[in-house]
Amino acid sequence: MKDNVLYVVKYLYEQSSFVSSSNIAQSLSVSPRSVKNYITDINQKYPDSIVSSRKGYKINKDSATIILDNLNSSVQKTSKQRVDYLISCIINSVNELNIYDLCDELSVSYSTLKNEFREVKNKLEKYDLTLINKRDNYSILGLERNKRRLLSVMLYNEINVNFLDLESIETIFPNIDIVFIKKLLLDTFDVYYYYYYVNDYSFINIILHIAIAIDRIIQNNISVDVAPQNIPSIEVNDKNYKLSKEIATKIENKFNIKYSEVEVYELTILLISRTTTIDYKTITRKNIDKFIGRDCLTLVNELITSISQYYYINLCEEEFFIRFAIHVKNLIQRSKNNRLSKNPLTEEIKKSCPLIYDVSVHLSGIIQDKMDIVINDDEIAYIAFHLGSALEFQKKINDKVLVVLYCTNYYDTNTRLASIINKKFEDDLLITSIVTDISYFDKSRYDFILSTVPIKISNLDNVNITHFLNDNDIEKIKEKISEIKISKRKNKFRYYLNKVITPSLFEKNDSLKNEDEAIKYMSNKMFDLGYVSDRFESEIYSRERISSTAFLDFAIPHSVKMNAYKTGINVIVSEKPISWWGQQVHIVLMMSFNISERYIFNEVFEPITMILTDKQVMNQIIKMSNYEEFINFLVDAL
Repeated sequence: MKDNVLYVVKYLYEQSSFVSSSNIAQSLSVSPRSVKNYITDINQKYPDSIVSSRKGYKINKDSATIILDNLNSSVQKTSKQRVDYLISCIINSVNELNIYDLCDELSVSYSTLKNEFREVKNKLEKYDLTLINKRDNYSILGLERNKRRLLSVMLYNEINVNFLDLESIETIFPNIDIVFIKKLLLDTFDVYYYYYYVNDYSFINIILHIAIAIDRIIQNNISVDVAPQNIPSIEVNDKNYKLSKEIATKIENKFNIKYSEVEVYELTILLISRTTTIDYKTITRKNIDKFIGRDCLTLVNELITSISQYYYINLCEEEFFIRFAIHVKNLIQRSKNNRLSKNPLTEEIKKSCPLIYDVSVHLSGIIQDKMDIVINDDEIAYIAFHLGSALEFQKKINDKVLVVLYCTNYYDTNTRLASIINKKFEDDLLITSIVTDISYFDKSRYDFILSTVPIKISNLDNVNITHFLNDNDIEKIKEKISEIKISKRKNKFRYYLNKVITPSLFEKNDSLKNEDEAIKYMSNKMFDLGYVSDRFESEIYSRERISSTAFLDFAIPHSVKMNAYKTGINVIVSEKPISWWGQQVHIVLMMSFNISERYIFNEVFEPITMILTDKQVMNQIIKMSNYEEFINFLVDAL
């Protein structure tokens, strides 16, 4: 790993003569083979930096300076990076680490590092680990299993940007054959007992956990914390255990290590938590209860009904239902086993798909209440994956522009042209009628008319095209579709904004300091204006406890229950930042929805959040104090 490579370079830099691999290995508490791998890795990145001979190794001083600068810079940039680096060093070190040595290594002051160790202590406590300080010599006390959990989270965050790329894990573990682990898992899943299904993110997560286990076992950090029989809450299927034993045996042979029984058990639980042992082709809506159980099926049906009632979203399509139901079943299993998944796209989903994420929060709240489990933000984002694919399919149909084709009929030229146009613009346009006489047709049913001859029709856009649909025709149709879609969206958006944000619900207010003051002030105002009941404030807090409604510089507090007397959005604009659970926001939009107007939620929630994620837009809105200016600006920014 990177800190070991750094150590090798520093160790050789301080020597005046050749040093054997065994001496380096003894100093680092690793095998001579690992040292040779570190040196190979260094010479690949910095050719001819380390000279090898029968006497051992010697480093070029100039090259060493460059390498140390590059490696050190990667762990010194921010406080967070230093904290993670300190944790990694202490966990992976056999001996206690002295703070003065660490100060020299990181080129920071004693007081700076003392502050960093406070954060190290806080971070360790979240994983039931204790930081021990004996006269400025630091070590970590706790279960090996918890140390690995913390390492996993840290490494996951480190490679979060390119998490689908196995090269990231290979970079962190240069001495572990990651490709071998990948192939071993795929081959075993494919032939062992029944089909194993795992999504890309979970698969990478499995590989990362196995790599950490191998690395720790090589360093003689064996997991013997607890015997399998002492964890009765986790059911281990015999087939799953045999599968894990087979994988462990092949890993042992490959890496010359020994898995303890607890290690095999941990691997079994990992595979149960991250994979699905179901062949989707055998499942239908009629027999799905055999795979997920009647209780889970009842819960899934309740979730689907709730989405329909609250959000006007129909998710009864069979393929979605089956995959979603299996996902819910596995989610419940993961939560009960305390093995919730990590999701590299959580923050991106919250920012770019706020409506889908909010619906997912609503569903997660129901699952938590019914099953008495905990669901984190990452698992909420996985639910959003399922919802997003279903909604995208529905959206493509609902968003199509309706067109009438006016074309003279010469043999079947009109039907052939209509077929070509519908195929070319299948995601955006639908020709619902072909006419040869424009004297009589209902203009209100169409968005525009396509005509192969010049015409003029009042109150209806038209685009003239040729019989053969050339490139110029295609561009004209594209422009018209875009123009109509934008116009439709803006008109609809303005209509609903005026409906839910009245002048009495908009104000400039720089006096609110935090979420408590804002929630109390705004919910009281909505109660006084007759929008909500006196339970609204507690319902706002219930939603916030599931997941904060702050997005970048703004917050959208609302209840998951659409039981308001009236639908409205209470808007506060503040030039002074409001602390929202530690996040600084300048705009708060408190939403209340009556169940009879739940469709409005879909029309305003996502457009508003997408507009407000633009930093330049936010900077302009913060200065606004006029209601009309605010509404016009939002519509123009759509």
